[in-house]
Amino acid sequence: MSDKLTVVDENLRAISDTLTGARRAASALPGFPGDLPETFAQAYETQRISRGAWADKVAGWKVGGVPTAFIEHFNATRLTGPIFAESVVRPSDGEVARMPIFEGGFGAIEPEFIVELGETRSQDRMYIGAEIASSPIPAINDVGPIAVISDFGNNNGMLLGPEIKRWQSIAPNAAVVETHIDGEMIASRVLESFREDTGKALAFMFDHARAHNIDLSPGTFVSTGAITGVHEAKIGARSTLDFGQFGTLELILTKAEPIV
Repeated sequence: MSDKLTVVDENLRAISDTLTGARRAASALPGFPGDLPETFAQAYETQRISRGAWADKVAGWKVGGVPTAFIEHFNATRLTGPIFAESVVRPSDGEVARMPIFEGGFGAIEPEFIVELGETRSQDRMYIGAEIASSPIPAINDVGPIAVISDFGNNNGMLLGPEIKRWQSIAPNAAVVETHIDGEMIASRVLESFREDTGKALAFMFDHARAHNIDLSPGTFVSTGAITGVHEAKIGARSTLDFGQFGTLELILTKAEPIV
């Protein structure tokens, strides 16, 4: 049994080394490196090893959905990954944010509501924003949630927009979100209850944190899940994320540069 565990641990560490190395080099991989971990527990252990090897602090966490085709097999509907401090972008009014993705890898834009945790849930703050999903693995979502979890949750940045004041008292069906890419409206969604959706994502994140000994101290961000979908896009794509009465964000996808 101990020999088997050692082999598994060595495989997870080798996966972590390859994934973090590719991210530092800003280079794409031909596919998932090595044997795919068998369980979510092994994938999260790979993620934990990678977090320990990454020279940046965790500023928050993304919550994403497990694709329908994988839910029954893994008995899970959500997953998570770290958002690192240096990848958080806070544009000024009217600024077009520059958000890097991996050339030759996967890249996508996901408008999301982002919660900054307070001392209590009544003190949580909410912002409009976006997750920039990107990985050195080109078909990471096709490989499945094990690959996503292993590679920092397929996250490469968070765009933090204006705060939604008094969000806990706003009418639940007031949220309308549109995603435009290169001048075309890609998707639109009216949320029946954006607070309920956000609450479910936060509940998952707190449960996960307790199970994995993760500190969710005040000031931690939680990006609560794609609103209009995961919209794949290439370097150079320009996007407008329209949150209706809550504001608008502008971004352009840029080429990720090596970390030296």
